Amino acid sequence: MVQPALLVNLRSHLSQAGDTTLAGGSVLVLEFVGAPELAAREEGLCLSLTFTGAALNMPAGTYAVYDSLVSTVVVREEGERVVVKVERDLAGPWEVKKEEGLVQRFTLYLDPAPLKPILDGKVVLLDPWARPRAFSPTQLLEGVPTRDITARLARLLTSAGAQPHLVSGGPLPVLTPRAVRSGQRCDAVLGIATAYAPRHPRSGFTVRRRPGDTASLRLARLLAAEITRKLPLPLLAETEASDRLLREIPAPGALVEVGCLSHRVDEGLLRDIDFKQKVAQTFFNALKHFFAGAAPAAKEKE
Repeated sequence: MVQPALLVNLRSHLSQAGDTTLAGGSVLVLEFVGAPELAAREEGLCLSLTFTGAALNMPAGTYAVYDSLVSTVVVREEGERVVVKVERDLAGPWEVKKEEGLVQRFTLYLDPAPLKPILDGKVVLLDPWARPRAFSPTQLLEGVPTRDITARLARLLTSAGAQPHLVSGGPLPVLTPRAVRSGQRCDAVLGIATAYAPRHPRSGFTVRRRPGDTASLRLARLLAAEITRKLPLPLLAETEASDRLLREIPAPGALVEVGCLSHRVDEGLLRDIDFKQKVAQTFFNALKHFFAGAAPAAKEKE
C-alpha cells in the first residue's frame, strides 16, 4: 500500500522568528514528507490548492495570517487529499513553486501588484518616539523598539509604492509640520510610542487619534481592529491624543502605544523580532484598509 505524503508544516513569511525580510506581497510555505500531486485554481478571492495522495500530520482548521494580502488559510483532509483554501483580501498575480528534497516544499507567492493602486504615491509621516527618560526595568530605551517597528513598516509601505517620511533625520526623507502646513503632501500621520508608567504598569496597546477629525477617527478604529485581531496584547483604550504633532499637521493621524515599556511581559515582546514584525504588519494592514476606504473589520483574535 502506497503511503500518503504528509503535510507537516504551514508557515507564512511572518511566522519564522528572525526573518527580517518584509515584502508587500505574501508568501505561504507548505511542507510535505512525501511527494503529493498539486492542482491549484482560483475561485474569486480564494485560492484552492488540492494535494492528491496526501494526508494531514498537523491539525486541520482555520489559520489566521492577516498579512498584506492573505487573511486566513483553511486546511482540511478530504479522503486521500489535503485541501488548502487561501482567502485573500485582494485578487492579483500568484504562482506556486515546488522544491524537491527530503521535505518537499510548495511555496505560494502572491504578488504585491494589487496593493499599488491603493498605496502608490501615498505620503505617510512616521514618528517613532524616543524619550531619553523612558526605559524598561532592564534599561531598554523606548527608541529601540519604536525605530525598529518604524523601519519595518517603512519597508512594507515602500514595497507597495507608498512614500514613508520621518519628522526628523534618519534613513527616510524628512517631512516637517511646517512643510505640510505650507502645502506639501501628507496623506496620514502615524506616531509609534510606548507607555511609560513605572509605578502602575499596564500591559497592552493604546490608540490615540487627532481630535475633532472624522478621518483620524476612522484610522484609529482600523488600527484598533487590526491590533485586536492580530496581536497578543490587549487593546486598553482608543481615545483622543494630546500629541503636539497630530494637532499641528492637517492630516489624518493617530498615535499607537505599542505596549508598556514598564511591564515585564510587554518589555519581553518589544525585544522580540517576531512581535515587532507583526506590529509593523498590523499597522500596514490598517493603512491599507484606510486608503482603500474600508470599514473596520470585525474583531477576531489570531
